[in-house]
Amino acid sequence: MFELKVREEEKDGFIYKIMSLDLGNKTEEIYIKLPISEKEYLTKSYDPYVFFNIFKMMSIGGNCIIRGNVNKSFLDNLEMFTECWKVWLPDKCKDIKIIADEEIDDEPKKLNNDAVLCFSGGLDSVSSLYRHYKGLVGRNNKNIKKLLSIMGSRDIAASLEQMNTYRIHKMKDMCDDLGLSITPVITNLYNTETIFNWGDEFISLYASLMMLYQDTYNNLLIASDEFVLQDSIIVPHGSNPISNKFIKSNQFNFITDGELLTRVDKMNSIKSWNFALKNLLACDIPFNETNKCCGKCFKCLVTKLNYKVINADVNFNEIYDDPSFDIDKYGDFGEYFNIFYKEVLYYNEVYGGVPDDIINKLKDILYNAEKQKYQEDNKDNLDYIYHQNDILKYQCEKYEEFINKIAWWMPIKKLRNNFRNKFKK
Repeated sequence: MFELKVREEEKDGFIYKIMSLDLGNKTEEIYIKLPISEKEYLTKSYDPYVFFNIFKMMSIGGNCIIRGNVNKSFLDNLEMFTECWKVWLPDKCKDIKIIADEEIDDEPKKLNNDAVLCFSGGLDSVSSLYRHYKGLVGRNNKNIKKLLSIMGSRDIAASLEQMNTYRIHKMKDMCDDLGLSITPVITNLYNTETIFNWGDEFISLYASLMMLYQDTYNNLLIASDEFVLQDSIIVPHGSNPISNKFIKSNQFNFITDGELLTRVDKMNSIKSWNFALKNLLACDIPFNETNKCCGKCFKCLVTKLNYKVINADVNFNEIYDDPSFDIDKYGDFGEYFNIFYKEVLYYNEVYGGVPDDIINKLKDILYNAEKQKYQEDNKDNLDYIYHQNDILKYQCEKYEEFINKIAWWMPIKKLRNNFRNKFKK
């Protein structure tokens, strides 16, 4: 069973959108907390709350009752979204039927060019912000009017108050540098249970909170974290170029921004924005008292690599606790993370200019990773081949021993050698 109701409360300068979930055997309440100044921009539609809980609904299955109005065009596309995830995660995603108290047959309308962007301060979102701000996206350029900083997700770092304070300060400084402001949005999602990995379901949180603004800003931008190169797309993954296409309605466009760019391209796009270049929030360590990135985690290593590839004018001593860079210490970080190495190689094929020592090292890492994966995937076959090879080697040794015994009876050395050589051939 799944039933969703939403109520609104105002307290201490904030507006709370509180979702009450009746799950049959238990109830849950999840809030969305925004500054009261945001109230006039928020939609009255239940579309955002439906998408916020879409993975919860798929985990339960069956009829899902929505005690509010939902746009038909959104539900039409949402059905395709759930079909994608049923293909990828059939053991977790069940058939659902969404039944709203009111299903609005919304007609297509002319959408404005204004946009809301999820902003984390990382390379992906910083690149998206700067490219649109500078008008670098051609005919697809959007007017970014709202930046959202989202806190309270299932990501451990995002639930740490001290970490959030540190990050929001960094993000605010970056936005101030462009004369923009950032709106904090807080949820208690991290207090609820799920059967999904956070890397799969995060899209429902970020997209739904932008959907709150769908009536005001008709373009919802999320920065892509997957390049569309064949080897770079891995599904299931929360934000991807396949299922993201079904997050839309006649009321808004959902844009996966930057999916045609490698991380090197994105780094290049902000090369002239020196303040952001030196203040990227690209570190896996939740909080560091020096206000620097650690310089050792995977995010730091990849970011250092990209700095080197574009020859960025940055001082690692100002950015990292560990400012060292040694390409020989880079290694295989697993299938998903190795895609960033592939992007560097792709970038070099198109534009060139990447130092040879970097290219050679990355090729070695990827070759050895593929070799190991092949050996693991074909372990049984390889074990059989190795076993047969051992048998053949033993048979050859016994055969040579037999030939030598016969040759021993021949009195002339030349005849013995000719005899042995004949059988070796």
